[in-house]
Amino acid sequence: MRAGAAYDVVVIGGGVLGTAIAARLAQTTASVCLLEEADDVAEGASKGNAGITTTFYAPPGTLEAELIASSWPRWEDICDRLDVPFSRPGALTVAISDEQATELPQIHADALAAGTRAELLSGEQARELEPMLTPQCRGAVHLPDEGLIDPMRLTCAYAELAAANGAAIALSCPAVGFEADGDGLTAVITPAGRLRARWVVNAAGLCGGTVSALAGGEEIKVWPRKGQYWILDRAFGERLHKMVLPVPMPHTRGVQVVPTTNGSALLGPDAQEITDPADKATDGPSLAAILAQTEQLVPEVSLRYAIKSYAANRVAAVETVRVRLDARRPNLVQVGNRSTGVSASPGTADRVLDLLRGAGLRCPDRPGRVRHLAKVRRLLHDPDPESLPGVDPRYRQVVCVCEQVTAAEIAAAFGRHLPPRSIEGVRKRTRATGGRCQGSVCMVGVAFLCSIHTGLPPAEIRQGPAGATLGVGSEP
Repeated sequence: MRAGAAYDVVVIGGGVLGTAIAARLAQTTASVCLLEEADDVAEGASKGNAGITTTFYAPPGTLEAELIASSWPRWEDICDRLDVPFSRPGALTVAISDEQATELPQIHADALAAGTRAELLSGEQARELEPMLTPQCRGAVHLPDEGLIDPMRLTCAYAELAAANGAAIALSCPAVGFEADGDGLTAVITPAGRLRARWVVNAAGLCGGTVSALAGGEEIKVWPRKGQYWILDRAFGERLHKMVLPVPMPHTRGVQVVPTTNGSALLGPDAQEITDPADKATDGPSLAAILAQTEQLVPEVSLRYAIKSYAANRVAAVETVRVRLDARRPNLVQVGNRSTGVSASPGTADRVLDLLRGAGLRCPDRPGRVRHLAKVRRLLHDPDPESLPGVDPRYRQVVCVCEQVTAAEIAAAFGRHLPPRSIEGVRKRTRATGGRCQGSVCMVGVAFLCSIHTGLPPAEIRQGPAGATLGVGSEP
């Protein structure tokens, strides 16, 4: 990004929605710049969610249902092109009481109306699909096409695809102000300088309201909703056949038992309305409640498998999903999603492009655009691991034993347009330090490789993101 440069579209926010939008727009003739306040993408809600790609969440006929329906059939293609882990184990929405069982037929009917496959099962049928289910299961709705994805790898891959197609990615660069004339916004002000913009996309997550206010747009009311999780290791996670979900409550999908793409399992999240977006503390009573609720669904849940607990803040809002032009600023696009940002990201990106084209932005798809990222062979899942050293001798150096991450895989991450800037950045892209020991064995080796690839002394290698300039998108 150059101060004073002009772009057709400036996208604010480096989460899964902002990066998906930037990736889609960058494949057209439009010039695109993505601004992110943190020093890496995937540092907000996109970093701390369960990684579910749902086929059904919202009532049929809603914008959310439409965006999900336009997204879920495409995940195999998207993840193959972007080298992102993905699978479709399916999910069971489980009733553990007679009262909950009465809600299953409506959930089943709504899922069918939304255009996804769904089966209404007895308790016995549900336990055949997931033997670890509680004997108290009174019935379930089976959604066989529910998927699992690595949300951090996905967000990083979207940003990488945008950069490969020429988009400017400005990290540690919040939007702190705007310029406008009678026709709308004309420029975005950042600590690095002023950017001229024909269109601005506000995908700033928890700071979406602040961005809109600075831009003179509509009042957007958002607040943080904290969710706490347990992570259980592969000894438990790899025994799960299905995602196990409770009957939803009015304001949350509830505490879940969900396998992950790397073989571990997540318990959570709960839903706590808070005011401080920087509050990511866990607490004993909440974690104990999560454990008790998940034990009701899957009795074999146990803390003897626990790797860690953590909390993440997602965006809560009265307007649960928004993808529309602002009523006050005609060239400001408002984008937000309370619960299904990952699941709806491809459809959301397409909808933003359609809005811009409909409003007059001439940007046909560009011939020769990049649609595939180079695949990185990974020791843990490679079908022919013995051949890897012949490709790169660094495959012999297993840096992270828990996740079987090699020096070659870490080197590949540093060879991208958007390389990691910290040990945490390496974890997001490779899983190194993310296994059973949580880096207690491999942290030094990962830091050493970071030093080699960045040229920084080992003492200057950061574990997590750097303190960022306080501004739009920042956490005070």
